[in-house]
Amino acid sequence: MKRVFKHSLSLLLTLTLLFGMAMIPASAAPEVAEGYLYVREDFIDDYGFSRAVQDVLNEAKRVATEDLPYTVVVPKGTYDMRYGLKIYSNTILDLRGVTMVREGVGAGNMLRVGAEDSISSGVTGYAYENIRIIGGTFDGNMGENTIIKAFHTKNFVMDGVTVINEKEGHMMEFAGVDGLTIRNCEFKDQYLTPGNYGYEAIQLDVLQDFHVTNARSEDLPNTNVLIENCSFDNMPRAIGSHTAVHNRPHDNIVIRNNTFTNMGSIAVQGLNWTNVDIHSNYINNSPRGITVYAEPGGCTYLPSTLANEGGTSTHAPDSYQTPGKANIKIYYNVLNNIGTKDDIYASYSSQGIAVLGEKLSARSPVESSDKSGGLPAGDYYLDGVSIHDNIIDVRGNGIRLEDVRNASVTDNAIYCSKNTVHTNDNYYGIVARGNASCSTVSYNVIVNAEVNGIQLDGSNGGSVTKVRFNRIVGTGKYGIGIYDMNIDKIDDNDISSTKNIGLFMDGSKANNIRWNRIRNCSQEGIWITSTSTASMIMSNTTVGCSGDNSFGRNTVESHYSSASALTDFFIPWDTKDYSGAKMGVGTIFHIAPDVRPTNAIASFTYTSSNENAVIVDAYGMVYAIAEGQATISVRSNNGITKKYVVTVEGDTGKVTHLSSPPAAPVLILGDADGNGAVESIDATIIQRAINYMEVPVSDYTLSHGDVDRNSLLELTDVTYIQRYLAGFNVPYSIGSKIS
Repeated sequence: MKRVFKHSLSLLLTLTLLFGMAMIPASAAPEVAEGYLYVREDFIDDYGFSRAVQDVLNEAKRVATEDLPYTVVVPKGTYDMRYGLKIYSNTILDLRGVTMVREGVGAGNMLRVGAEDSISSGVTGYAYENIRIIGGTFDGNMGENTIIKAFHTKNFVMDGVTVINEKEGHMMEFAGVDGLTIRNCEFKDQYLTPGNYGYEAIQLDVLQDFHVTNARSEDLPNTNVLIENCSFDNMPRAIGSHTAVHNRPHDNIVIRNNTFTNMGSIAVQGLNWTNVDIHSNYINNSPRGITVYAEPGGCTYLPSTLANEGGTSTHAPDSYQTPGKANIKIYYNVLNNIGTKDDIYASYSSQGIAVLGEKLSARSPVESSDKSGGLPAGDYYLDGVSIHDNIIDVRGNGIRLEDVRNASVTDNAIYCSKNTVHTNDNYYGIVARGNASCSTVSYNVIVNAEVNGIQLDGSNGGSVTKVRFNRIVGTGKYGIGIYDMNIDKIDDNDISSTKNIGLFMDGSKANNIRWNRIRNCSQEGIWITSTSTASMIMSNTTVGCSGDNSFGRNTVESHYSSASALTDFFIPWDTKDYSGAKMGVGTIFHIAPDVRPTNAIASFTYTSSNENAVIVDAYGMVYAIAEGQATISVRSNNGITKKYVVTVEGDTGKVTHLSSPPAAPVLILGDADGNGAVESIDATIIQRAINYMEVPVSDYTLSHGDVDRNSLLELTDVTYIQRYLAGFNVPYSIGSKIS
């Protein structure tokens, strides 16, 4: 490890240790170029890493403007860091090739934005602006303070940064930040003793002294947050919040294309988040996967509490306000090995994905330790929830909804195993309860749920409009269990091999129960108790159940006790039979056949012609893993086959179903924006990427600008494209199709 002092400076070292950070002489100015400040290596040797770099950051503070930001460049190497750094507005810190190791257990933050204020004095609002960290490794060396902090900040970006080895604290902490971007970063090895509070590697916090020291208190949320293409390994919680501000939600949160492994508690936990988009993430080995909470009674602050502490103005009332739209979307995520181990920090139920509101019957108590609480009584439901096209391998609840409005759960695949951690809990494939209202719970695959495949409980209110086209296999009790719930349609569900009843309804009301196919259940196929009513119960099929004709009470039309042979099947997205799809890398969709006649008992097999681009599982979940094209073949057990052409193009984050097969993608060398032509804009996009500026295209499309195919984007690529456009000969086939 590079030593940070020379022996010839022993006197300076002694004075530094006694009186704090030594001042670098004015004559020792940093090397300067237009828009750049270079930290000199000899100054690091003479004055220490922190002092040398801080002096240059202070110079950037003095000269940088919004129109001319300055980049502080640190020489490559590994350095001991005894004191933390402070960075200010309009500054880029280039740490590529730099490793910083924090010295001493209990050492302070390694980097923070702005000055150290008090709880009631200092900046307010989003005061520090336009700060970017590029590359570098922050090694916390098991120190017990947060490694990186940003408060009262606008537009904070981290790109390609590695953060490792934290103990008893967050890796990064953000409060009052508008425009937080964290991409291409790695987080690894965060240790927390149960009973401590620094769970999250990336904590979206509140400006309150108990939680955020040396920052002025204010009811200022985090907004416009993007965390993408990052990896998280071995920590309690990767991304989340355990504090919130009443009526001031963290807003516009996007978490996408990240990898989470070996969580001690959960991968993503939201608290009072709105306009949430969580997609295309991979989570492996965690007690829980993704949970979004409303405002809980504890851990939430009244705006006036923070304003009074900070001497700041409130931006929201303390009174109960009817919740606005939460707009929570969770999709295209793959969760594996969820619930296989216990959460050692708290006794949470094991679950893959959960969205949970909360109803307070009385004002919540105020916590003496941190002054949170005091929320007025009211229903803090979450309005607008969409959970679709996720693949969940879980020992617990697959998807859980409580106190939500306008929710939908569609096209998810949930593969369950018995939970051996919380053996007294009841676990379901999908559960909606506690005044949950859903427009649809449809097209889901649920295999081996521990109790019921789908549990709909309206004993505390709530309703579900449609329960359709779910395929449920091998449940521990009921395929679908419905209690005290109003439902419009229960149609076209395929339920098999339950250890009790296929479809059970008690104390509930339904308009239509039709075309459900239920087979090989240990007890009745369908049982509707005397406390339930249904306007129409017709054309349901039960085969191989202990009571084939036991449809319960209120049966008004005929049913089937034997199956017909399949004559045709359809793919019923939006009631149309589509023949192809365009997918972005990492996206998922579900092929769910609609059989004809409705009493046909059929099984299906699925194959992909190109598993390097698209894979499909035994239940029709189609997953795009790389650009290319594949044909998905769906074959019934009696030989009827349909084919669906799938083209995977770029990282679009969406699936578009098509009525005719899509054309194969055309990839052009030099076409960095993916529009099918090589133009001057392609050179500009590559230049912006080299300078770590925002580019409006995916990484995959951008890679087409690597015209010399050396796996690097460089100025040589820009030069070759410019020469090609000017009509000069170049040694590469720019403009031609590439594979």
